[in-house]
Amino acid sequence: MPSRLALVVVTLVALAAGCTRKTSDRDVVFLEPDQALAKSHESPGLFGGERRPVWVDPRTPEHYAECHIAGAISLPFPRMSAEAPVVLRGYDMFFVYGTSHDDTIAKAASKRLMELGFDHVYTLKGGLEKWKADGMEVVTDPTAKPAEAPAKGAPAAKKP
Repeated sequence: MPSRLALVVVTLVALAAGCTRKTSDRDVVFLEPDQALAKSHESPGLFGGERRPVWVDPRTPEHYAECHIAGAISLPFPRMSAEAPVVLRGYDMFFVYGTSHDDTIAKAASKRLMELGFDHVYTLKGGLEKWKADGMEVVTDPTAKPAEAPAKGAPAAKKP
């Protein structure tokens, strides 16, 4: 009987482990800010519906409040596994960004989204610093509260 119970436990653990995708750094797709904007407006094809892209900010709520891409959703990395399936429901293209080029949180967050089963996940090369340097729109209100989820799509951020 104990061996049968052990077999059941091992089987359940193996099945649970198979519920998430394995990712590596090679799975992360980096895009420059202009490439990300172009991709966010790309047509899904002849038979596809309208794309629902979203910018995902995995930094702390405090960093989000200080400065973020217009329309981005604040989804701090430590809460991503628990909240992403609900917060990102309805979106089909995900653009993740960190603060700078050497900020590892964006890459880690992109990999986490892929592990959770999200497709079409892209990482902003150079992060928010590159985005701003390229003249793209940001929100810089330190009193702003993090957005839970924009009403409609959102990478509508364009050069002023």
